[in-house]
Amino acid sequence: MIQINNAENYSSEKILNKEALLSIISELKKQNKKSGLCVGGYDLLHPGHMTHLRSAKKLCNVLIVGVTSDEFVNKRKTYTGPVYPDFIRAFSIAQLKCVDYVIISRYKTAVELIELIKPDYYIKGPDYKTKSTPGITAERRKIKEIGGEIKYTDDEKLSTSEIINYIKYLK
Repeated sequence: MIQINNAENYSSEKILNKEALLSIISELKKQNKKSGLCVGGYDLLHPGHMTHLRSAKKLCNVLIVGVTSDEFVNKRKTYTGPVYPDFIRAFSIAQLKCVDYVIISRYKTAVELIELIKPDYYIKGPDYKTKSTPGITAERRKIKEIGGEIKYTDDEKLSTSEIINYIKYLK
């Protein structure tokens, strides 16, 4: 992981802790605003992330992005990662106009974040429409259980892992 010496340079009012986010969500619900949640590692922010989040924002009034913490990105990625620490990844996502709030997800699975936030919509990319892995199955079950709905964007899938592998073999 790339070491960052001045973490204070990477702050944003959009990056919230759990308590602040829950308070905002409570107010949004009182105003009948629809919240959407996207969750991911967002390592090496790329155009695929940007188009997905832009499309996700069109599906809701307020877009919340859960950035998976370093601990759990390390357990899921096929490359040795993440490249950037979670606070840098959260900062990068927070710079996007379409993103309203960011939380660093220190949960093992997205199911726990869905349970905490209780979004109206849980938004995934089109590659998840037909997946039936235990993870996405549990996410579908949880969003339905809390009275929300899963939605999918139609954007082209780009993969951070594929980008990293491409760069590694450019020699």
